Amino acid sequence: MKNSLLVTVLGLCTAACTFATDYAYTEYLQASRSAEEALYESLNADPHTLYGGYTVEQLGEGYEKPSSVFGKTVLDVPIIDQYPELPVGCEVTSAAAVLQYLGFDIDKLSLTDNYLKWDDDFTYDDEMVSHGPDPYRVFAGDPYRWGYGCFAPVIVETMNRYFADMNADFEAVQLDELNSADIEKLVDEGVPMIVWASRDMKAYNYREPSEWIINGTSRKFTWIGNSHTLVLCGYDKDCFYFMDCDGKEEITPYLKDIFMLRFKENGSQCVVVKDHRQ
Repeated sequence: MKNSLLVTVLGLCTAACTFATDYAYTEYLQASRSAEEALYESLNADPHTLYGGYTVEQLGEGYEKPSSVFGKTVLDVPIIDQYPELPVGCEVTSAAAVLQYLGFDIDKLSLTDNYLKWDDDFTYDDEMVSHGPDPYRVFAGDPYRWGYGCFAPVIVETMNRYFADMNADFEAVQLDELNSADIEKLVDEGVPMIVWASRDMKAYNYREPSEWIINGTSRKFTWIGNSHTLVLCGYDKDCFYFMDCDGKEEITPYLKDIFMLRFKENGSQCVVVKDHRQ
């Protein structure tokens, strides 16, 4: 009789604990959804936006989902210093870090030598007007010595040339106009982002020597000084976290508002990798 009573009591306790746990988890999910909805509403953003033809969840397929500790989520992206070999090669260094995060055996120099296209053909015409390459098509300069840099389409092509050479079922994708809510969701999905902002998130500068006419066109181009490319790999309440190859030895936080400002000023450029192995 006593044993039967004990079993009954234990059963009731177990049921009560299960109910309490389920209730608490349901409350947590509802609070999380409400917070997410409020964030999108405050940004006047659509939570169903497609980036490069994919939803955030689709971009995260195949990635290991990270854990959040006390509201901080950071992906374990390897830290690679662009110096001393690539003093102006932050874009390709960031790409190498993401490839290593995905498990590929490639370093910044091999990626530069074999897959990055660059052009340092800068000339002056009879009126001393500078002419040079298009940084949306090639790296403008020599990443080993001097130059300006390149933009997202060049890194997309660089990484996709590497994937094709490796016969790897991955695709580099350019994402346009990312909002901060979807940035956090991509981190939650385990997806690191190559982003264009500024060094130390300081203001850009615009200088006449950084202007030229794109070769073969009449189009004038201005490179914004202090531009920099990083890997966004984490967030907490106030900051985004980055693999910053500009001599930083640790994953580096920058305030969200300041990053989003620099990010938008630099064209809201972002590159991620889609895993197609499923």
